[in-house]
Amino acid sequence: MEIIYQRIFEYTPDALLVIDPAGRITLANAQAESLFGYDRSELIGQPIEILVPARFAGSHVQHRARFLAETHSRPMGAASELSARRKDGSELPVDIMLSPMIVQGNHLVLCVVRDITERKAAQDELARQTAELRQLHAELELLAKHDGLTGLYNWRAFYEHTGQMLKTAQRRCESATLLILDLDHFKQINDSYGHAEGDRVLQAVAATLKATARQTDIVARHGGEEFAVAALGLSEAESLVAAERLRSAIAAIENLKCPITASIGVATLEPGAPPQEPSRLLAELLDQADQALYAAKRNGRNQVCHYTGFIQTDAEQDDSPAQEHAS
Repeated sequence: MEIIYQRIFEYTPDALLVIDPAGRITLANAQAESLFGYDRSELIGQPIEILVPARFAGSHVQHRARFLAETHSRPMGAASELSARRKDGSELPVDIMLSPMIVQGNHLVLCVVRDITERKAAQDELARQTAELRQLHAELELLAKHDGLTGLYNWRAFYEHTGQMLKTAQRRCESATLLILDLDHFKQINDSYGHAEGDRVLQAVAATLKATARQTDIVARHGGEEFAVAALGLSEAESLVAAERLRSAIAAIENLKCPITASIGVATLEPGAPPQEPSRLLAELLDQADQALYAAKRNGRNQVCHYTGFIQTDAEQDDSPAQEHAS
């Protein structure tokens, strides 16, 4: 029977070491020789720290002393990554099992060392692939919500975030403002200087809008040469000031092949307005801002027009012929 145990010890596929209370190696099997690159005669009588990476050797002595003071079985599968050192100084990832035993009254520890290089490589590869998939997912998420040319929100994301903003405005009984911006004579830029310059203009305008708008404002590219901005908490007067600031910032953009200007239409949700479903309210404000935008275009471009002022102006124009006729 003893011969059987000796053969099991010798030919088990894991490296086996027997450690005495002083931490010296008293037995080693063939796999230990193969794994660590030592002859058995070089291992016997040496402290187990000969197989521990130098940077961990000092702390390992303390861990070993604590383990021997309160011996207990330690199964495979450490919470932290473990490394062993070969004779040539190279390191390899390992898993270790410790099992205390008493042989002829001597307290010994059986140390089973398993090379997990392949498993570790597979885990690292899986982690790398997982990280790549997460990065790809994040990039796809970004593309799904942002315009590829300007980096601003796309129209889908604008609807989503502005809908939430309008819901907040109604709940808090606050004002909210919607601005639609259209670059004046943009087709002439493409026709005269090419689409590459047109793209540069769009990118410059997007960066200017982002830098000029408040951090809490929602800035998006509507498509083509149109942009949109949604802002919470601006009154009608404040929204006109904000729109004028954006118009002036666009007109001040430099380093383009020709000056650019923008016409802006503005619509405001007043506090205390009758509550509406956010998507319906957004559609209404967009329609109002769009009408104001075309009024600004008709009036000569490079200007701001609020929907309320546009309606009042139209009403005055409708009344004037009747007044002249009456007089």
